[in-house]
Amino acid sequence: MVCLSTPHFRFHRVLDRERMLAIRSLTASALACALLATQFPSVVADYTVKADVSTTLLEKWEGWGTSLCWWANAFGDREDIADVFFTRKESVKLEGATTTLPALSFNIARYNIGGSSKNVIDDGGTEIAMKQSENMPPFKFIESFWLNWASNDSTSKSWNWDADLKQRTMLDLAIKRGVDITEAFSNAPPWWMTHNHATAGGDDGKKDNLQSWNHDAFALYLATVVKQARESWGVNFTYIEPFNEPMSTWWTYPGKQEGCHFEVKTQNDVLLQLRGYLDKFGLKDVIIATSDENTPSIALSTLTAMSENPDVMATFGKVNTHGYEGLSPYRGKDRGPLKSLVTKSKKTLWDSEYGEKDGTGLGMAESIALDINQMGVSAFVYWQALDGGGWGLIQSSPGNMTINTPNTKYYALAHYSRHIRPGMAILSTDDVNTVMAYDATSKLLILATVNTGDAASKVKYDLASFKTVAGPVSAWTTETSGKGALYKPSKVELTGTSFSVSIPAASVMTFEVEGVA
Repeated sequence: MVCLSTPHFRFHRVLDRERMLAIRSLTASALACALLATQFPSVVADYTVKADVSTTLLEKWEGWGTSLCWWANAFGDREDIADVFFTRKESVKLEGATTTLPALSFNIARYNIGGSSKNVIDDGGTEIAMKQSENMPPFKFIESFWLNWASNDSTSKSWNWDADLKQRTMLDLAIKRGVDITEAFSNAPPWWMTHNHATAGGDDGKKDNLQSWNHDAFALYLATVVKQARESWGVNFTYIEPFNEPMSTWWTYPGKQEGCHFEVKTQNDVLLQLRGYLDKFGLKDVIIATSDENTPSIALSTLTAMSENPDVMATFGKVNTHGYEGLSPYRGKDRGPLKSLVTKSKKTLWDSEYGEKDGTGLGMAESIALDINQMGVSAFVYWQALDGGGWGLIQSSPGNMTINTPNTKYYALAHYSRHIRPGMAILSTDDVNTVMAYDATSKLLILATVNTGDAASKVKYDLASFKTVAGPVSAWTTETSGKGALYKPSKVELTGTSFSVSIPAASVMTFEVEGVA
């Protein structure tokens, strides 16, 4: 309907029939337009998100994933769990659940190479065994493949390749469902390589617990597991990471999990020897990652120290950082500086471990946006997909072998993992809380926005920097309070090269815009 202003007619005493009909028609049209304006008032946006097609933040997104330890040590043989995390099915029902879930479509799995074992070693007539921490529950006991120092030969009785069955099973299930990036990582060396014969921390968390004469053996162990995986498991690890939060000082026995402190000098030595063994075993394509520090700030400090040694820098191709500040989401100032140093060093960067106790997922969504927009990560890996309270995407108890209800965090992550797909380019907007991804082949544009406020926010998305915006626009909404939409689909009207929506308080909304070029 076209709305016109009411024309001024020059009335005569007698109007002919045609002029009277014209007046009635135009008057009716004006009234109809007035009614429409009353029923659908113009929405004034609180702010506008402007797409910047000229600025590419990342050429290729690598993907989303989860660590397999420790939950896979308990639930590793569950195919329904593999379906919910590693497929893109629209609906998956976990055993015993009353509702279905949209699968998360993870394409990355991090496999933990364990250091714990229950065997006894004859040390010159004295029997020694691993010191077991009473604080470390059985499901965090990740079995080592190398049992003692008697032989380096991986076919000898010093090695047990039947160990860690459940985690290996889940790794296999994940790969069969489409996982195409795998990373092996260590939390602690085999116990007999440590000063205090423990994997749950050293006697002094500020000092190295790996014996200096076992730097070489530790590197050999990791390379041998990667070699065995390729030759016997059918697993070609993309990456190998020898450390986990190595500069942290809380790895003190008796800890709650495997952990080990490594000074930077020790890390350098292990990296050099690990690269040597990988190359010797014909595994030159396996990329070393380092150092999985607890925060981007510590990661920056460690990388800065390593950058003084060109030989060490040549050993690895990827920098890993965790997204914590202790046990809380990182909100420090070093995302940008870390990105700059990683870029200067010609490495890639992951948030290789993120988790916290907020089950809503609101803090996680904000962290994802900050990590991608400010830090330039090419992948985001969640820590414990199955865990108690708010830590898990799905509330679970690996110790009791029970799985309960999903946290809204699960649905919040689906906004990113189901829509921002591997291979997409990450483009820039002027809103730090919006992640924008683009697939030039399918002409599909993704925008994911988190509203961290306690009130709804009216947002206009301006896509005028693209030449063509044909549409349609599909949307999904998750209200992290758990009292509203969980992963609700809808359609959004496109007006030219823009669209406007109201994002509920404490919510995540994702938009798929088709026909964008």
